Amino acid sequence: MASLKLKEFLKRNEDSLPNHQAPPSLRDIVSIEPKAGSICIYARVDPRDYFGLQFGEALVVRNAGGRAVDAFRSLEVMGTIAPIDLTIVVHHTDCGALFTNEEEIRSKLSHRAPAHAASIQDKWFGTFQDFGIDESIRHDVEEIRKWAFLPAKAQVVGYALDIKTGSMRERLNWLGRLLLSYPKMNAQSVLRR
Repeated sequence: MASLKLKEFLKRNEDSLPNHQAPPSLRDIVSIEPKAGSICIYARVDPRDYFGLQFGEALVVRNAGGRAVDAFRSLEVMGTIAPIDLTIVVHHTDCGALFTNEEEIRSKLSHRAPAHAASIQDKWFGTFQDFGIDESIRHDVEEIRKWAFLPAKAQVVGYALDIKTGSMRERLNWLGRLLLSYPKMNAQSVLRR
């Protein structure tokens, strides 16, 4: 089954070649106003759609749950090529990280590979079922704000994306050392909207 899927992806690549547009060069990227985002990897959520991003306009780091800790390596590398002055953390409603927890993941992985169960007993997976979307955004904005390599004047913002409406709600906004705070919003209130 996987090989059929791979063949399909390669065929789509071949079919897309007549319309291919080369991305901006690194020299061109360095000259634009740098932006970065830490966004969930889920296929239903695409920052090109909800931010209207143009090709090559922003560095987008995608990972499970959109968690900042997983984005640091990419931000460190790209931050040496072009300084990043805006980082946007986006977590979305109906995210898988809202519907599982650390113990459930450990249990499933331990069952899949019992010989490696000990290696994941203390591992953090970044789920947020226990505390909700607002707290996960707050945590990630704080982690980026405390990050040693964040430029002093960089802005770090956190948004909750409602996937039903497509609307973005700002949760936290750090500009330099100034915090602009917003009222709490739990995951269930967004899901009910």
